[in-house]
Amino acid sequence: MKLSVTIIALNEEKNIRRCVDSVRAFIGDVVVVVDTRSSDRTAEIAKKLGARVFKKKFDNFASQKNFASQKAKGDWILSLDADEVIPQELVLEIEKVTTGSDVDAYLIPRRNIILGAEIKHTRWSPDKHIWLWRKHKGKWVGDVHEEVKVDGKVGELKSAKIHYQEKTVKEFLDMINEYTEHEARERAGVGVKFNIFCMFYDPMLTFVRRFVYKRGYLDGWRGFVLSYLMAIYRITTWIKIWERQ
Repeated sequence: MKLSVTIIALNEEKNIRRCVDSVRAFIGDVVVVVDTRSSDRTAEIAKKLGARVFKKKFDNFASQKNFASQKAKGDWILSLDADEVIPQELVLEIEKVTTGSDVDAYLIPRRNIILGAEIKHTRWSPDKHIWLWRKHKGKWVGDVHEEVKVDGKVGELKSAKIHYQEKTVKEFLDMINEYTEHEARERAGVGVKFNIFCMFYDPMLTFVRRFVYKRGYLDGWRGFVLSYLMAIYRITTWIKIWERQ
């Protein structure tokens, strides 16, 4: 088996079918889903779609994704989130580069759909990371904002995958609450101490960087709202570090 797709999921019954269907046509049934003990029908739906489903209590994002990679049997790994899809043009490009290539990993662009529209600025674009690599050449690192570290040659694909992120402000705030919990734990774990100056400075810098420097204003009201919410992300992280200490 040449290619395996890995997906980690938690309560993704609304998205998992769309994600698996977007890749099933070109990789057959080689889909690995690691379910973080969902309370909905995520695992059930994935199994009906032919995916190999494994249950694993959440540790951190890198650990979950490395576990999924270990369960994959393909020579190549394509990592997806449950709310992502692979368009046909990217399918064709992946098929081409995984046949006879001397490259060990590929950066893949990503288009982010947030609050009902594609966000083309506000520091969400350009957005490209390594999501396709030879199984024995790469490994996930980082507890929260995880990345694939590759021992080998890295190329880049032209076609983008599509990421359907939060549709509402409530969903975005739920994401902030979850991710800041992990980030505060990670930063406190490596000795970062609460800093009241940073608690005020980081949010202001984040808003200015996203809305002005990264031209979030070109995304209209969504750019303003997302810049504001990411400032909330930063202050929430610092408050949770203080809370832990």
